[in-house]
Amino acid sequence: MGGRIEAPYFVDREEELARLSYDARTLSQSNVIIAPRRFGKTALLRTVESEVDDEMLVSYVSCLGITSPVEFHDRIVEGILRAFAASHGRGKALLATWRDLLKKPVLGMRDALAEIGGSIEGVGTIRLKFRTREVDTQALMEAALAFPERLAEEQGDQVLMILDEFQALVGLGEMIFPLFKEAMESQKRSIYLLSGSSLRLLHEVFGQEGKSPLYQMVGRLFLGEIDRRAVHRFYRDRLCEVHRVEISDPALDRVTEYVGGIPYYFQKLGVGLERDIVVAGKRRIEAIDVDRAFFQLLDELAGDFQERWETRFSDQQRAVLKVLSGGSMSVTEAARAMEVPPSNISYSLSRLTEAMVLTKEERRYRITDRVFAAWLKDL
Repeated sequence: MGGRIEAPYFVDREEELARLSYDARTLSQSNVIIAPRRFGKTALLRTVESEVDDEMLVSYVSCLGITSPVEFHDRIVEGILRAFAASHGRGKALLATWRDLLKKPVLGMRDALAEIGGSIEGVGTIRLKFRTREVDTQALMEAALAFPERLAEEQGDQVLMILDEFQALVGLGEMIFPLFKEAMESQKRSIYLLSGSSLRLLHEVFGQEGKSPLYQMVGRLFLGEIDRRAVHRFYRDRLCEVHRVEISDPALDRVTEYVGGIPYYFQKLGVGLERDIVVAGKRRIEAIDVDRAFFQLLDELAGDFQERWETRFSDQQRAVLKVLSGGSMSVTEAARAMEVPPSNISYSLSRLTEAMVLTKEERRYRITDRVFAAWLKDL
């Protein structure tokens, strides 16, 4: 589901929210949130944004789909200008000028920028120079990262830069992360909140002393599943307050048996149950109702899972996942089930764990996404 999640749908991340909001307001520390897909990273990022955006400029940028330095530059600059426009009346005119800059003739835009002056003129001039091949891609990215700080200094503001799925920027080349390091070290009015879902890449970027470009530059926050008691409490409160409907203890147990504490899934399963309440006029939810809603959820997600299954994994990784869809296993148990030596699958297990597709607990591996595992089991 993602996006802005507000009460009562924002469930049991209050401690993390308080910590991240404090670090943003006080500019005390940049942070990276690390979690698998659908564990609520984006929802937490957007909730931090809504907590502090009346006190500072907040720019949210999804890094997914950024494939070039030009796109990186333009998303960063436009994100800051949107935030500025939301906080300051004249910002709307600046945002309109910036959008014109990307499509109108260079000469006329240089004159328009000169009238504005300041940091807008600076970053716009670099963008125009790139259009005429007077500067290279590194200068373009440097200008993008310098712009939020310069605008904030001119306006007496502070800036929170939120970059979701930060690991996607690896495609911009080896210089991108050292450029972030330079920005974080030098900027006094800007703070960064990042997210990622690749343990391997995030370890390389943040976790290796002497090797990682952003080592000790950010605090690291790992998001796990939400506690089952919080999930049960959310279901009880939501169904009672909105629909005056009860849910039985066996039904609540069935919810967390199926989807655990993965926010995307227990929210989406709840939507299915609410639909049944309205359509069928139910006054109480039982385990059989949860069963029906879960199988409907599987049908709804089948296309997404199928595409993921066919495009994201190698043949051996698919074989490993199919075996593990039956439950957690050690390397030896999985290899025995596949009738191969353990050494044959150790690399696939490692890569799937680094990608957070698998979770390793006490030398046993399980599929992190419980719903994906249920779909695989019946494949």
